[in-house]
Amino acid sequence: MNTLFSTTRISMVSAGSLRRSLLFVAVGLTLWNWSTAMPAVAAPSETLSLDEEAAFQAAADRVAGSIVRIEAATVSEAGLGGSTEANPGGGPSSGIIVDREGWILTTSFAVPKDSKEAIVILTEDPAGPTRKAAKVVGRDLSRGLVLLKIETAGPLPVPEWVSRDQLAAGQWTIAISRSLDGAVPSLAVGILSATNRAWGKAVQTDASISPSNYGGALLDIQGRVIGILAALPADTAGMNLGTELYDSGIGFAVPLEEMIRVLPRLKKGETLAPGILGISYKSRDIFTAEAVIATVRAGSPAARADLQAGDTVVCADGRPVTRIAELRHALTPRYAGDTLDLVVERRSTEKNGSLPPLRLEKSVTLVESLPVWRRPAIGIVPVRTSGRDPQTPLADKVEETAGKPDAKTVAVAWVWPKGPAAQAGILAGDVIESLKSDSATSSQPLEPLAIESPATLAGIVGGMEIGAATELTILRDKKRLTLKVIAAAMPADLRAVVPAAVPTLIAKLDPLAPLVDAATISKLEAAEVAKPPLVVLPTASPEQPLGILVYFGAPHGPVEQAEAVAWKAAAARYGVAVVLPGSGDPQRWSREDIATIARSLDSLRSRRSIDPTRVAVAGRGAGGAFAWLVADALGPAVRGAALLDSALPRQTTVELAEPGQSRWVLFGSATPHLASKADADRKRLTAAGFSIGELGSELGETLPSEILCAWIESLGIL
Repeated sequence: MNTLFSTTRISMVSAGSLRRSLLFVAVGLTLWNWSTAMPAVAAPSETLSLDEEAAFQAAADRVAGSIVRIEAATVSEAGLGGSTEANPGGGPSSGIIVDREGWILTTSFAVPKDSKEAIVILTEDPAGPTRKAAKVVGRDLSRGLVLLKIETAGPLPVPEWVSRDQLAAGQWTIAISRSLDGAVPSLAVGILSATNRAWGKAVQTDASISPSNYGGALLDIQGRVIGILAALPADTAGMNLGTELYDSGIGFAVPLEEMIRVLPRLKKGETLAPGILGISYKSRDIFTAEAVIATVRAGSPAARADLQAGDTVVCADGRPVTRIAELRHALTPRYAGDTLDLVVERRSTEKNGSLPPLRLEKSVTLVESLPVWRRPAIGIVPVRTSGRDPQTPLADKVEETAGKPDAKTVAVAWVWPKGPAAQAGILAGDVIESLKSDSATSSQPLEPLAIESPATLAGIVGGMEIGAATELTILRDKKRLTLKVIAAAMPADLRAVVPAAVPTLIAKLDPLAPLVDAATISKLEAAEVAKPPLVVLPTASPEQPLGILVYFGAPHGPVEQAEAVAWKAAAARYGVAVVLPGSGDPQRWSREDIATIARSLDSLRSRRSIDPTRVAVAGRGAGGAFAWLVADALGPAVRGAALLDSALPRQTTVELAEPGQSRWVLFGSATPHLASKADADRKRLTAAGFSIGELGSELGETLPSEILCAWIESLGIL
């Protein structure tokens, strides 16, 4: 649809939704390009009212002089005072003048982190467009913004801005930029969808926001700047880059008033980093679950403020917190160095729970980074649980040997041979009641923490430092013992972890344990899966939690029944459901296969009880590289990845390990050439904090079903 206004031609290629209570404005409206004046020729039903037309034009006119064009730059050896030229590899973007003396805000999309200069084009100069060399002075890493400085002979126009508390959802918004044509601004009109998005860092509009207008301004109908258009991630939807929302009717703008507050810091050359508290949460349901702390990182601001696993955050900076999302809204907009006042509730350690929780006020100063987290272990493997019920399935059996444990306790299935727990004297069948950690950064002694489930124990251990001491109170033969355990690094030699007697121990402790060699082979059918994988299922009780191993061999189309037979004995012995997908393309694994695997695993979880701590992928050759891609796609649900005769896929990004979001990675190769290729991957993963194990170089061509299924059992180690 083409709409012609009396003073401006506006090309509206695609019109979308109606404005909620006014006239229609396109959600996916393409950018309006101001150009030559033409007479209005349009039916009333196809145009905005002339009053609104005039208001949009007046708003844009009011701020147009403050919107500049940004180009990537190559600066000559003469420096910023010498000649400059645009870098043809970088596309144009926009910026906003925020200080009369030549200070300009733009986005890191226009000026990436490795850039120190840019070209700024001032278009409102009566003498014509002026190119200026700009120096990068400061950066806001949290919001992806960059502060530039240019030299100017006179004062530059600075726009008026509006504070967030004066905004209301449903009001008009106008996105203005100079990316498409530096001489005239481009516009997109919409409404303000929300005033508190991107975890408190931005407002949201349905005006068309895309890489072509990042760095421009979002205006209200009066021509005041609401914020700077930026690419912010929608991480809860799996969109972590910020650019995935292009042309979706969802765009973000960082409030300009809030950036003006930190402008003095940026002018000093500071890099403003996101503030880190150093906790993880008990639940992954951020929208409905309480903000109960699962892990407190050693040496973190949370640890220095004496926060503990099990604390519930109920207030942040005077505002009530009832959900994790509310705490994230208070935390995410803050920078390193900012102070956050919290109120937490701490449950009494009394067993009967009769005392009310303590209400504690804590003040924490956020930091830019924490030391690389490396997974500690105390060498205890709890009895399996589905993760849905903290009460273990072995309570009745354990009662015969350990007395009467409380309903919420953790029974030990086995211990890592020669590991910390074994050296402290902890035995299979012991019941762990409480744990008391030492903390080098705590200002006061920490109270013992009741252990209600393996997840509770995992959260506490995950926050410990390697080498830190902890006291475990256990129940054994109707007696309570307190034993001191020193946390150690995860083992590298897998064969030293799982004792040969583990299947016997499992059967002895667990009357529901699978019988040796008892397993069936069937198709793992699921909705929308045309070629389901095979699954080797132990014939255990449906209530017995199973581990999961997804194994990828060489791509060759559907997996044959004979290939699954080799897994039956080990799968039954260790209680592991082995999933064997086929490749959609006989010549290669593809990303289309990942969707099949995800749906198949959902089907398996609906049919059998699964222990979420014992889920891993493995593969050989091309299957090993693909296994890593599957682990990345499935996220924290995958606790381990084994690469046999393989290395990481090319261009793999390795994120830093975090408690609850790390993997135990195994390498093994019978080929020296492949072993040397994987060595660089070991170093990368180790530097990022991943636990690395070895399968040994004597694998040969034999399928290592026994050791991989034993490894699935060992994934439960804490």
